[in-house]
Amino acid sequence: MNCFVTDIDNTIADTRDRLRRSLEEIDRVEVYGETADRYGGFGEYLDEEEEERFWNLFLSNRFLHLDSPAPGAAKFLQKIKDEGVKIIYLTGRHDEEGDSMRPGTESWLEEYGFPSPSVTGVKLFMKPRRKTNDRKFKLAKLQKEFSEKSRLKEIIGIGDHPDDALVYNRVGIRSVLLDWLGLFSNQELQNSASGVKIVEDWQELEREFYGS
Repeated sequence: MNCFVTDIDNTIADTRDRLRRSLEEIDRVEVYGETADRYGGFGEYLDEEEEERFWNLFLSNRFLHLDSPAPGAAKFLQKIKDEGVKIIYLTGRHDEEGDSMRPGTESWLEEYGFPSPSVTGVKLFMKPRRKTNDRKFKLAKLQKEFSEKSRLKEIIGIGDHPDDALVYNRVGIRSVLLDWLGLFSNQELQNSASGVKIVEDWQELEREFYGS
């Protein structure tokens, strides 16, 4: 492996406290209980104005400090970086002029001991606009970054969403999906792309690489 690509939200960062706090801010915290065991679904409970206010809060730097790191994620990423593996954070968070999550994201990564995108061998790719489609952005970015197909066999990508595996698979990157928060059924994850590897957490992933 010479490069490791990772999503951020619900992959290396547990966003549940940020989600709950954002719903509290719009006086709809009860929606958290209705959606906590699955991915999304806020549109079923929030009207258009509430949903816009929610996303404006959730997808901002305001409550990023509430995210907690996935156990073992920073340790694993630092370990492979020290071994010379390049790290790419590929996230649906946005870096739009006047509305950027980059400052809060970079501060959070450094606070919790993750490889910093400010050092050589580490990159942070973010959407240019908040409303850019996550899947299209990630696919285009990876296709541009890894234009030499011969290099793809040395790259692994990890995420939490079936779309992550779908994107990695289309580019030709080996895909791993985390099941630590239970937001998708195991079948949904397994069916997302051919050859996808499902792991329960970062500790299991480390065991896959280094043994017990």
